Amino acid sequence: MKMKILNLVIFQAGWVVCALGGSLMAVIYSLVALLIHHRYLVNNKSEWQLIGWITLVGVTWDSLLVFFGLIVYPDAVWISLPVWMVCLWILFATTFMHSLLWLSRYRWLSVFFAAVFGPMSYWAGVELTDAFFGDSTTTSMLVIAAGWAVLFPVGMYMAGRYKQ
Repeated sequence: MKMKILNLVIFQAGWVVCALGGSLMAVIYSLVALLIHHRYLVNNKSEWQLIGWITLVGVTWDSLLVFFGLIVYPDAVWISLPVWMVCLWILFATTFMHSLLWLSRYRWLSVFFAAVFGPMSYWAGVELTDAFFGDSTTTSMLVIAAGWAVLFPVGMYMAGRYKQ
């Protein structure tokens, strides 16, 4: 239980560092967090495959949101996203086999949580950074909710499979 709490705290602190600290601080924090994660939390080396997969899907998802004008990151430097956002996806991916794994047993709850908390995270990010939603905040939030309602449960399913 202590390790799940550690995992959650590292991610939540990372969210704040990534959003408020900018890309350099995000990279430094993420590297330290990944070292801690590897040392204290990784029980199965295949977890790194899952982290890579979730990061790739997340970065692709966010790149599509940018491509379709639903969200704009003025400080984007790589594949339409700022470095801090890529770091955030890496940190988020570390939660799937630990602090969020319990959701793999409750598919509908993971759909609900994703549809609600996914868009809320983007909204908070927009409020705290120089990112902004495209023409319609409502449309952006609805598309983000729909995407998260599909992608997050798939990630949770994969985490459950990797854990076995």
